[in-house]
Amino acid sequence: ASNVAAMIIAATAYFVSRYLGLEIHPLVVVSTIVGLYLFYQLGIKPTFFPLRRKPSKPAWNGGDFKRSYVRGSGKDIPCNNPATGEDLGKAKAYTPQEVKEAHARASAAAKDWSKTTFHERRALIMDIHDWILDHQDEIAKKSARETGKTLAEAALGEVMTTLEKIRWLCAHGETCLKPESRGVPMLLWFTKSARVEWYPMGVIGIIVPWNYPFHNVFSHVVTALFAGNGAVVKVSEWASYTAEWIEDIFREIIAKRGYNPDLVQIITGYGETGAALVKSGVDKILFIGSPGVGKLVMKGAAENLTPVILELGGKDAFVVCDDVDLDHCIDIAVRGAFINCGQNCISAERFLVQDGVYDKFLEKVLTKLKKTKQGASSDEKRCDFGAITMPGQADHVDVLVQDAVKKGARLLAGGKRKGPKDEHPTYYEPTILAEVDLKMKIATEETFGPVMTVIRWKTEEQLEKLCNSTPFGLGSSIFSRDYSKAERISKKIVTGMANINDFAIVPLIQSLPFGGVRDSGFGAFNGEEGLRGFSRRKAITTDRFGIRAAAPGWLQYPVSASAKEIVQNAMFMVYGRSLYESAKGCVNMLMKVATAAPA
Repeated sequence: ASNVAAMIIAATAYFVSRYLGLEIHPLVVVSTIVGLYLFYQLGIKPTFFPLRRKPSKPAWNGGDFKRSYVRGSGKDIPCNNPATGEDLGKAKAYTPQEVKEAHARASAAAKDWSKTTFHERRALIMDIHDWILDHQDEIAKKSARETGKTLAEAALGEVMTTLEKIRWLCAHGETCLKPESRGVPMLLWFTKSARVEWYPMGVIGIIVPWNYPFHNVFSHVVTALFAGNGAVVKVSEWASYTAEWIEDIFREIIAKRGYNPDLVQIITGYGETGAALVKSGVDKILFIGSPGVGKLVMKGAAENLTPVILELGGKDAFVVCDDVDLDHCIDIAVRGAFINCGQNCISAERFLVQDGVYDKFLEKVLTKLKKTKQGASSDEKRCDFGAITMPGQADHVDVLVQDAVKKGARLLAGGKRKGPKDEHPTYYEPTILAEVDLKMKIATEETFGPVMTVIRWKTEEQLEKLCNSTPFGLGSSIFSRDYSKAERISKKIVTGMANINDFAIVPLIQSLPFGGVRDSGFGAFNGEEGLRGFSRRKAITTDRFGIRAAAPGWLQYPVSASAKEIVQNAMFMVYGRSLYESAKGCVNMLMKVATAAPA
């Protein structure tokens, strides 16, 4: 419908321009219409202005979305602004029993939601889209206060990626979940057809980290909703300040559409709460975190045989070849290392720079870094880099940096923790380490902090070993003017994602699955794979052309004594290595059928 509307707009614009005396060549209009049509046929389907729909039923309980339950009664969860130390208040941890009750509420609400059409799901998700669009500033400010990131980083990482996720779901989600025809063997073609269908699973349990508190919740919840599910989301104890606010957003939007606002539950707590969610009986678990905790999630999920998707971090390689466009590469490199203070699963943690441009690369990076500023963006000051969200994470980063320096790395910038021990505000200076090698822990362990670790390489054979020297395998970036070389290098790096001449583009291209291999986990979110991963798959066969086929007489019980020979000749007919062998098998099979005696 959006594409048809775009064509009508293009034609109207042409005739209006002619009426106003403006010169627009008809070929411009024709090429626009043809281009949109081809895009549609190729599956690109640009969605300029998705249609909004009025609610199909009255508001739930007259639009009253107030909750009838207490949001946790367990331990206090202190909330502070990591950049300033400001006390933001307290949240309460959910007890294991309260987690079960949250799951029961979402499950009851999901029974009605699972019966909705894609039109209705799309309408609700577009309501969420419009709310985000109208509240960008509020979202960015709350995220900055919650995590210590800059306002610009919040606008990009929290708002833009979430809106793009929703746009993609509305444009392509229904196609991904529509019944899909599958081929059948030649022997069955005239009698059987086959297809795969996807159904709602029920309730998805989602456990997310603190680095993007808004996007991490909204991105996965809207996917669950589009697939017809409810959701119970356990947020990090380091990102609990916004949990009730986020739940209220969902509750209000869902209630206005006439559905039970209990459909989405946002729960807070510590490890005990997360463990209870894993064992609560949810229909699938998505966990984003560390490999160590990921293994505990798998262990807990095994009790109910609950399927899991795990995204467990990375140690992404940022490869710079001698023939790189260095001016293009430098700003991307600085962003790759220091965006969100390195607190990003796809941060560029290892900069593998070829010998010929190694020194020049370091020189340009240092020049760029000297012009940047670190501080608290939440008070409206201009900053390039913010704070470390967890005080303990700053200590972890410092341990890795000091270990590298002791073992011979050159500290070219930063390398200092700022702020009180175990308290906020917590900062770690943007740090550059040169001449790093595999003897240093920072070369293979995930840093999750603002450190650019620069490693020298000379040959592609050496590069391959360096890239695959870590147990992680999430993403990578390769920079070279020679695209065939970049593609060749990419194929040798064992990861779930790769970017040529760019960094972290995969999350913005929502048609692509996001996920890793090895210690970075398995399964994926985003794209067709992620949407279907939140769905129950069913393989279906039925009669083609209404022909209800039965087994041939010689194969019906009691089977004919000739059954074995008939089947064997049929195999030569269907799977023969030549036309002669297939024809011979056919003749022999028919002769055996003709002479087959009943048992």
